[in-house]
Amino acid sequence: MRRLIKLLILSSMIATTFILAQDKPLLSKAIKNAIDTQGIEAAKKHFTEIYESKKDDYKIDMKGISNLSSAYIKDGNYQAGSAVMEIASPFVQYMISTKMSNDSNEMIKKLKETQNDEQRKQEKNAEVQQTEKENKVTNNKGESRNDLKRFTGLYGDPNESNKTRRLWVMESCDGYLVSGALWGDVAPWWMKSEGDNVFTYSDSFSNIKMEFMTNENGKATKMIHNLKALKSPLERVGPIPDDWDPCYERPKK
Repeated sequence: MRRLIKLLILSSMIATTFILAQDKPLLSKAIKNAIDTQGIEAAKKHFTEIYESKKDDYKIDMKGISNLSSAYIKDGNYQAGSAVMEIASPFVQYMISTKMSNDSNEMIKKLKETQNDEQRKQEKNAEVQQTEKENKVTNNKGESRNDLKRFTGLYGDPNESNKTRRLWVMESCDGYLVSGALWGDVAPWWMKSEGDNVFTYSDSFSNIKMEFMTNENGKATKMIHNLKALKSPLERVGPIPDDWDPCYERPKK
């Protein structure tokens, strides 16, 4: 339907290039009469059947066709409005393909080029918007850091017999702190740096804060947090397992 509307606009621009016989019936009136008297489906079938033999028998009035479709839609009869465009489409395309002058053909070429340019612009804008969105997400995590390895490790209660009730803390491969739980299928938390040893994470469901207590060498020994499922503070009970990756990869989109 969108394509036909463009064809109608183009046809109206070059209407002076050719003049169809004035004694031919208007296609818009023929379509309206068929829809109003026979119904939508019968009208569509009728014009499909007569197209090959009658395609030269009508005056293709682009404005009348457009106004007829708009009138049906304005009255809430969307099916009829769409049917008008569907019925008229082959007649309009036939008229353009057979009656256009060389200048008109050049106009179509330019129109297609304009459409292609517009499509490329839209694709470029979409890429820019996606990049801005990704940058915004990254910026929401604060600046990347190169001193996060001192916070990495497993944190838990040394007296807890269930060794899965622990939190892990890793450095991402692009310089951010990432944490998660050893139990269950819990998505990792990409933490935002709020200070030298304070990090936060928030989404629609969570609002997490972690503060690391460090020794004289700056290496974390405990973690103070606001997670209700675990006691606070948690002690650093060990390093990240050897069979884990050296850094946490950011998921690929």
